[in-house]
Amino acid sequence: MYPSRRTEETSQRIDRLFKDYATHIKSIRDSLPEGARALSSLSFHDATVKEVRNVSKREIEIVIESGGYDILSQKSLEYGGYTLSFSGVKKAWVPHTIVGDTWLYEEMSLSDIAVFDYQVLLYKDEIRIQAGDVRLTKSYSWSA
Repeated sequence: MYPSRRTEETSQRIDRLFKDYATHIKSIRDSLPEGARALSSLSFHDATVKEVRNVSKREIEIVIESGGYDILSQKSLEYGGYTLSFSGVKKAWVPHTIVGDTWLYEEMSLSDIAVFDYQVLLYKDEIRIQAGDVRLTKSYSWSA
């Protein structure tokens, strides 16, 4: 009665989107600081947002629990807790109501008001941060 959600055509379109995004990331990597460069190719699909910290006016931390996937090296990250510490924040939309929300997809691009623009689509909301750099820290691991 209902068509299948994933067809050969949709699979090919999704693969093309990932390849196009990988090409985009490769094209901007040299313009990104070290931390943003490292984060730019990581996907935290299905992560849970555990905490949001406004450290200062120009610093925001987002704590997530997730595995992860590097779309360039095609390697998985170990499941655990990760903190994304953004510094030199010029503009941000990171409401505290995102705690408990599920991370779907992220994008990084160059910014016209900061060094980079990081956007995350969540299940119920979104995140957008324009900043100078970011540091990714692993706080704990979970063994399966």
